[in-house]
Amino acid sequence: MAVPNLPKPIRRIFIKKIFTFMRIVVWQSAFLGDLVLASNLLVNLLINFPNAELILVARPFAVELFKGLDRLKVLPLKKTLRGTWEVVKHLKGCEVAFGVQRGLRTSLSLFLARIPTRVGFKNAELSFLYTHKAPHSWGVHEVERNQQLLKVLNLKVHTDRLFLPINWKTLERVEKKFNLKGEFVAIAPSANFEPKRWNEIYFAKLIDLLKEEGFKVTLIGAKGKDEEVAQRVRSFLKDPKGVKNLVGKTTVEELVHLIYLARLVVANDSAPVHIAEAVGTPVIAVYCATSPYYGFFPRSGVYLQPKGLKCHPCKPNPKVCKVSSMECTQAVKPEEVYKKALFLLNKPPQKPPALFLS
Repeated sequence: MAVPNLPKPIRRIFIKKIFTFMRIVVWQSAFLGDLVLASNLLVNLLINFPNAELILVARPFAVELFKGLDRLKVLPLKKTLRGTWEVVKHLKGCEVAFGVQRGLRTSLSLFLARIPTRVGFKNAELSFLYTHKAPHSWGVHEVERNQQLLKVLNLKVHTDRLFLPINWKTLERVEKKFNLKGEFVAIAPSANFEPKRWNEIYFAKLIDLLKEEGFKVTLIGAKGKDEEVAQRVRSFLKDPKGVKNLVGKTTVEELVHLIYLARLVVANDSAPVHIAEAVGTPVIAVYCATSPYYGFFPRSGVYLQPKGLKCHPCKPNPKVCKVSSMECTQAVKPEEVYKKALFLLNKPPQKPPALFLS
């Protein structure tokens, strides 16, 4: 194995560890969708360092998301001072760290762990604590932004794909548990923040149109607010019979496998969009306050966004509408989404190979 042209500090580490054990840290403790988008960085690191153990600091759901991946150890982060300090102590002795998340906690924790080579973004909080800094800008996909962290160390980008593990036995279990017979469209009507949620009446109208065309529909999402959104969408349907509501009823692992089984996914700017891309399921993303410009869009799917609004786009994660109109949530019409859905549903399925586990 050839030694790449690395900066001197990491080159010494690489030469020393090339045929032995090495510990590399990736810190991404943001939302589920952000973690799915970081899967490309994880896989590229595993390829670049075949003898290394990769430690992922993330929210607890990451354990299920990457279940079964060899050489990837998930370190669940409890977002308390005590929980963070426990993680810091565990990371001591690691050689290289990548701070994907740009918050203060990430920068400071990796510094306190005394990891000699720390790579982060130039616009991260406390960025001066990183030994190597990569550019971060809007207008490019999140995968490309994360790959800048590799390029700062002259590491090779081997693939541009997102990867999530798919297990045959889990597929069979999910299909049987939720009675998912035949083709179905998975619809995720919720999102983390209200300005990112497409109008609930519009979601219901889309479902009515799909049902009239003979397609089965399954609602997906997490517990809590997602369940409330799903119930309201169902209340707007002409006839809720035949619409399976699995919102809040699946684990993260089951959700990934359910999306793999789906014929099509329709969602807001949210995690199911990125999961669908990772497992090769056709996807339509409906943008409201946010925009593909921020880099969180399906590269292999279809997306629609508001046009002609002076306030659009808002910002990457808007919690409230800055003009109090929420006009962006009604800018894309259900007929537009339906037209795109029919186009994708009438195409022969061409699912690329997933990362299968026996």
